[in-house]
Amino acid sequence: MNTVWLGLGSNLGERLSYIEAAITELDVILDDLQIAPIYDTVPLDYLDQSNFLNTVARGEVYLTPQELLNEIQRIEHAFGRKRTIEKGPRTIDIDILIYGDTCETYEIDSNSYLTIPHELMHKRLFVLRPLLDINPDLVDPRDGTAWSIKADKLSDQQVDLW
Repeated sequence: MNTVWLGLGSNLGERLSYIEAAITELDVILDDLQIAPIYDTVPLDYLDQSNFLNTVARGEVYLTPQELLNEIQRIEHAFGRKRTIEKGPRTIDIDILIYGDTCETYEIDSNSYLTIPHELMHKRLFVLRPLLDINPDLVDPRDGTAWSIKADKLSDQQVDLW
């Protein structure tokens, strides 16, 4: 079994309902599911959109990273996720943040890749704060640096407990 960390976010419609419904679906896929507190966060990359609700889930899984991605995309699709604007509004977004000690990039198809750990998580306080709520001692498997040190560098981002 592998320990996985997933980021969840929503900024369309009933944001909390989408997060809760996704957690219910993830509870079927992941053993020993833990959920961090939920945060209200200001968008980072595409700014012309509503605030997000974000959290992190931790669990144990037998699935490969690609199989887990397929399950995540099935959940996103079931809740109406549409990818019309890159980094734009979404009903639910679920990202694989960490998968065991894996440091690898997988080709999904000719236009998309899955990179683990998530290639942008070190720049996103809305990911690191809930991740550290579950495990404040977690380290980046790529370089052994504590995620808390990386989070301290992001104090300019607005991430408020919801």
